[in-house]
Amino acid sequence: CSMKTIAVKNHECIQFNGRFDPSLPGFPMMWSGAGAEMTVEGSHLEVQIDCHYTSMAPYLSFTVDGVRSQVFVPQKGKHWYPVFLNLSHASHRVRIAKETQPFGGDTDAYVNLIALRTNGHLAMPDNKKMRIEFIGDSITSGEGCKGPVSFMEWVPMVFSSSDTYARMTADKLNARYQVISQSGWGILGAWDNNPSGSIPGIYTKICGPVNAQNGQQEYDFSFNPDKIVIALGTNDAGAINSPAYTDPVTGATHKLTDSPEDMERLTQACCQFIDLLHEKNPSAQLYWIVFYDQGPIHDAIKAAVERKQAEVGIRFAVPLTLDGMSKQEMGSRAHPGVKAHEKISKALVKLLKE
Repeated sequence: CSMKTIAVKNHECIQFNGRFDPSLPGFPMMWSGAGAEMTVEGSHLEVQIDCHYTSMAPYLSFTVDGVRSQVFVPQKGKHWYPVFLNLSHASHRVRIAKETQPFGGDTDAYVNLIALRTNGHLAMPDNKKMRIEFIGDSITSGEGCKGPVSFMEWVPMVFSSSDTYARMTADKLNARYQVISQSGWGILGAWDNNPSGSIPGIYTKICGPVNAQNGQQEYDFSFNPDKIVIALGTNDAGAINSPAYTDPVTGATHKLTDSPEDMERLTQACCQFIDLLHEKNPSAQLYWIVFYDQGPIHDAIKAAVERKQAEVGIRFAVPLTLDGMSKQEMGSRAHPGVKAHEKISKALVKLLKE
């Protein structure tokens, strides 16, 4: 049977997950976990991908009928890649996903799904009734998911969005999902006290950490999630234990402490973010999860949730404590591994079902 080429842009049979710029060709995969899901009725499938980067290579994965068949770095430029070959001429479920987060340190990094080539045809996808948005940091991005505890280098290959609690939770609930997450970023700023590393500060953008040809436009909030899970605060805890940050342009210094004044400032920032989330996603149920069962950051976030509970209906939970992880649950770079993400997902599914 001859192969035919199908453009992916706006295709009704392809489910696109993750914020992207609709003015660009194809499906630009920007955030961690961004992906295209489809049902292909045929025995062969290839995809055309356009990829550019200087230092931080984006990793992609192909999953066919539940088998993660490939994890790889696309070649630079526009090329065709086999997703599956010589399978039975039947119905096959396919997920093409970005395993890595956006890297602001490489503004040339760009990966775009352009077209498909198959000897069959695309069927209408299953109608997933639930939509979930996950907002977080390196844990939500899947940093350290795959590697051994001994591996400590900060490189793209330690990221694995397919092994995160976000992907697991969405699959268990048969939900569509999208991720807004960035390693080292927090509520008021990054782990090193840099105030530009604030997830609330870029939440309204398509992809705030990217400063190249895309991402800085305002997002249209078309995803319309039923549930939003916020997993922020770990890097604000890191900022307390880090030296002050000095702005190289203005000379101003920034330092978060665990003083009552700074923790009230953090609580107010959380309240403002909850208000923003509710304004942009008025029908979504909000959940804020943290990975510490005590301490000033835990208390400051919990205080914000309690202030907003009656008004917005937000929930607060501690699905896993990082301090209590066993060695078997650890991944690389002192981050949670797959077993820890499974534990987080199990607790989260229970919470979201309540």
